[in-house]
Amino acid sequence: MFPCPPARTPLAGAALMGVVLALSSGPAHAISRIETTSTQCSAIRAALVREGEAILRHTSKRGLPIYDRYVSSSLLCPGNTIGVWASVPARDTNACRVIACDANASEDDTFFRTRPLLRITQ
Repeated sequence: MFPCPPARTPLAGAALMGVVLALSSGPAHAISRIETTSTQCSAIRAALVREGEAILRHTSKRGLPIYDRYVSSSLLCPGNTIGVWASVPARDTNACRVIACDANASEDDTFFRTRPLLRITQ
């Protein structure tokens, strides 16, 4: 005959549930979303420095939403992208200087050429 599976005790089930909850209750990293035209440039840059990255959003002149991921350092750009200076409109200026990750590296970039480190400082 087939052997019977061992009986589970309520204590074993509680221990397993505790392990599952402990592993799943770590801090979740949600990327901030900032409406740039209602935020001062210094606050946008401070959020990027504090959190490392953020989604910056504003409305175009045609009324369409424009948004992208921006970072505090070009070291945070993934894969084959490189950090480039960009600007977004802010509440106090039309050109708040930030760093975007660009997937379209220029043709003169080669594997052996070093790219400058870009970093936002306050």
